Amino acid sequence: MSPKFVDRKEKQQHIARAALKLFALKGFAATSVEQIATAAGVGKGTLYEYFETKTDIFVAAIVEWMKQFENTIMAELAHIEDPLTRLKTFVAVSTALVDPIDPLTARFSIEILQHTLIEDGALYERRHVMKDVHTGMRKILESILLDGISKGVFRPEWARDAEKFAINLLGYIDGISLHYLMSQNYFHIREQVAFTLQNVIGMLRSKPGDPWGPADIDNDRLTVEIKN
Repeated sequence: MSPKFVDRKEKQQHIARAALKLFALKGFAATSVEQIATAAGVGKGTLYEYFETKTDIFVAAIVEWMKQFENTIMAELAHIEDPLTRLKTFVAVSTALVDPIDPLTARFSIEILQHTLIEDGALYERRHVMKDVHTGMRKILESILLDGISKGVFRPEWARDAEKFAINLLGYIDGISLHYLMSQNYFHIREQVAFTLQNVIGMLRSKPGDPWGPADIDNDRLTVEIKN
């Protein structure tokens, strides 16, 4: 009887998904390799065949989480033709990463921030990972902008600065999210984002239009759940 073939990449993904839930619930420091192995249904020795360290598993869990996040965004955008609504939906889903509607996701976002920004954090020496993670998000934003230009919704001169636009908008979302988390949630983050985006849309639009407010998107439905 021939030995069972194990897809290494698929096994790593399975372990990363199991670890993701634990890291979100308990944090990096309080999660042990033994707990991850148990959650993944493998032995500790087997786990080390796929990852050298707990930090490697943490990185893989973040990458898996961001894949889930991108899939959520793409699923939401798939049935939307209007570039304005596509852009607003992208921002609404991104904002959900720190929204208390899903506290587990918000907690994991904070965990990632801590380990990226603090010198002794698990991700401090691996900040390139976060850069790579943001690449997919930037590409989605660029495609929304270019699609809007091709449909005559956005001004054509924005095409040459599509990447800069995406970087700046992602930077704003990260910044307002961090301010929200550090300020004990004293403001309604989605209202603040909608306020800023009205001005952004005013700059992008090829023709004046009605105010671009928050009423046409069901924000409470747009959450990014931590999945096994």
